[in-house]
Amino acid sequence: MLAAVKSAVLAVFNRSGLWQPARVQPEAREPSPPPRPPVGLCEFPLELLTMILEELDWRDVLRVRMVCKTLQGVSKTRSVWLNLCRPHLSPTATAPQTLHLERPIKLYTSYDLEFLFLRLKSADAGWRTEDNSPARKREIVTTKPAKFMYLVEGGRWLLVASATGCITYFDLDSSTPTESVLIPDQFDLRLPDVDQGNPFAEAKVVMATDRDSDSAFLAFNLVVSFSLTRTPPPDPKAQCVQIWRVELAVDDQKRGIGLTAEFLASFPLESSVRGIFCQSLRGPHLALSLLSVGRENCQLTFIIDWKQANGDQTNYPRRLLHPPYGKNPEAIHILPGNKLFTVAPQGVMVFDYIDIPETTSLPPVDFTDATAMPLWRVRGLGIHLGLQSSSISKPFFCSHSIRFSIRGRDTVHGVIIDYPYNEGPTEPLGRIVTLIEKLNIKMKLYEYYGYSKATVLCGRIGTYLFNYPWPDEQNDGPLPTPLHREGTPESWNFGPFLDEQSGRIVVSAHKKESHDIWDLALLYK
Repeated sequence: MLAAVKSAVLAVFNRSGLWQPARVQPEAREPSPPPRPPVGLCEFPLELLTMILEELDWRDVLRVRMVCKTLQGVSKTRSVWLNLCRPHLSPTATAPQTLHLERPIKLYTSYDLEFLFLRLKSADAGWRTEDNSPARKREIVTTKPAKFMYLVEGGRWLLVASATGCITYFDLDSSTPTESVLIPDQFDLRLPDVDQGNPFAEAKVVMATDRDSDSAFLAFNLVVSFSLTRTPPPDPKAQCVQIWRVELAVDDQKRGIGLTAEFLASFPLESSVRGIFCQSLRGPHLALSLLSVGRENCQLTFIIDWKQANGDQTNYPRRLLHPPYGKNPEAIHILPGNKLFTVAPQGVMVFDYIDIPETTSLPPVDFTDATAMPLWRVRGLGIHLGLQSSSISKPFFCSHSIRFSIRGRDTVHGVIIDYPYNEGPTEPLGRIVTLIEKLNIKMKLYEYYGYSKATVLCGRIGTYLFNYPWPDEQNDGPLPTPLHREGTPESWNFGPFLDEQSGRIVVSAHKKESHDIWDLALLYK
């Protein structure tokens, strides 16, 4: 620590111009006055001490804090922690943004910034420990069976959707999270004859978000797709797609205290649609991959302008993305520049969907023609065994690329798509790298892949956590070895969900309304 402080002092003095090289003085005729006693570090002006600590690594800041009360106070200066947070507030060439704020940064106190930064670091440390237990484990209870959950980026807000169209949320930063209603019940799925089955079990719900990066406070568009396997449905309104605007609710001090929702648009799905496999939302465009029964190619992928589709009719304009191969994607993601990234057993592909002609209905039942050719395609990744939507990460935006993590049969692949795109004839649009060579887990039930971390639930065996550095990333951490963790419930409906910033994992239950919240971060509120 002493060497770090000395280096910081020299850096500050050099930068401030307070230090000048010693000059050779002519030989003095009279004796020089006695030297002044040395000035201690704590006797420096407060502004100079602050500049010194701004040059230190966060570990050295915490060590300096333990020296004396003066340095303890200086170590809590807001500019010190703002400097430490700043590199994580924007993407780099090899990593996406790792700190996501829900309010303007000017509203964050020194304590707030210190907590966010240290939680980020302690989440990474907690992930690498071998004590086989999260730092904190809690349980939340929903009033209705959850059909889908979504953990908002940052790890604080958990959205829960039910079959009746009700969406609730939990504040996971609270020590005892409680359920709050975001959108009340919308559908009546009760059947007059109880012997006909349980329509709640036959309802399918999928959610996705599109964060508004231009908003000073947390805000995002939420798309929720509802579909029923029963014909005719108990409530026709439950066969639809809805888009909502969700924003942070704040108190008088501009601190987040909850979420609010505003209805934006809705459009119905045809009665032949029996479920949504995956979906993606970006700006005015929505990508849906759905199951439409009674046709030769039953899985169809559409790009829809949800603002034009808004209404109560099914004759809205849409673009059918139907390639000659890879017709059954398990994951789709809309990318900037009218591009669509898909992952199917046949490989990964990127399409330009804007030139596909629009139609206003589902294709004929015997339709098999191709409507689009991929701009880029990679086969042979070994992703055909057990591929599911949770086997693919969301897109991560670095400063010069868009990246995905994808689980193959026994390998974790990384996809790097250069951005701006390489659309010329000589350079490929993207490339594949290896993140984990051998993923030695025989049974993979549910999984979630982040940028450099993943979690896999394996029934009664337990939960496994992984770290995997990217090839172009400077990482001196341990090798990507699986760590055995807590035992898990016997079955799930979906999930798990992982937020790397907060080190938080949500594990959903299947036959009850209680769900586990695991905090891997060693520091939490």
